[in-house]
Amino acid sequence: MRASKIVGCVADMELRLLETFLMVAKMENITQAAEQLKFSQPTVTTQIRTLEEDFGVLLFERVGKKLYRTEAGTRLIGYAEKMLLLHGEAQAALQEFSYDRVIKIGLGTAVAAHTLSPVLQEFQTQLPNVAVQIEHCLDVPTAVKGVLDNCFDFAIVHKEIANKRIVKFDIVVEPLLWVARPDLLAKYGKDVWLHPFIALKQGSIYRGKYDGLLKENKKRPVLEYSDSEGIRQAALNGLGVGVLPEVLVKHDLREGALVAFEDAPLLTIDFSLIFHREKTFTLPIRTLLEVLARHGNRESGLLEYMRAH
Repeated sequence: MRASKIVGCVADMELRLLETFLMVAKMENITQAAEQLKFSQPTVTTQIRTLEEDFGVLLFERVGKKLYRTEAGTRLIGYAEKMLLLHGEAQAALQEFSYDRVIKIGLGTAVAAHTLSPVLQEFQTQLPNVAVQIEHCLDVPTAVKGVLDNCFDFAIVHKEIANKRIVKFDIVVEPLLWVARPDLLAKYGKDVWLHPFIALKQGSIYRGKYDGLLKENKKRPVLEYSDSEGIRQAALNGLGVGVLPEVLVKHDLREGALVAFEDAPLLTIDFSLIFHREKTFTLPIRTLLEVLARHGNRESGLLEYMRAH
């Protein structure tokens, strides 16, 4: 370690040599310095000799049993202290870049926010200093574009993705329930096809799940909404039957504000996690994805993928 090299010294071994040197310079005693550093005496002696050989100067002189600093040793004290101080400051300053402070998630469906809630609660207990930024996308293509452009670290969508640059894991299968306010059942009965119907607009993923059933039973929706929350509110207001993800209405069902039709057709919707095939996983992203995989109700293979990457 030449004098010019010490200015850029950040290696642990080189810093340890300087720490040992400063302790010996302070104690002026190899044995006492070794005790303070929890090193053996030969180790301390070897480290001091390594510094002296690299600088090409004598840092200490022994007169009898007494150890004295040379002029070179005295001069080095100030530089060694500055080096260690700067290294500590650099570590503190760069700590915030050791992992992402913000994880960005795109949601191709607003319902996924309900699925994410318990996941985020667990994640916050593990990494409380990492923020999660969630953006609701107008549609799935917008979420996919955000992943491809690295605007999102990952996204949650509810349809198939045909893109070789995208990795997709099916993580949650969510039941779709046919729900209505209890007083509607008293009025129209338990046959769901006798009720007025509230639907999402044509072309949506959810609508595609039951649109054929509507046509088969010659049902024309009395109301159409562009989002599931609008249908939920309409159902709560007694305007008709809505087909909604269980996660969105489980509180209403528990409170008795809505009831589910027992003999209605069984439908489900799949939620999938997508990210760029070449995405680099920081510790927080990896942690969040692992929590998400554990909370999922499908054997997605995501945990195995994360362990392999």
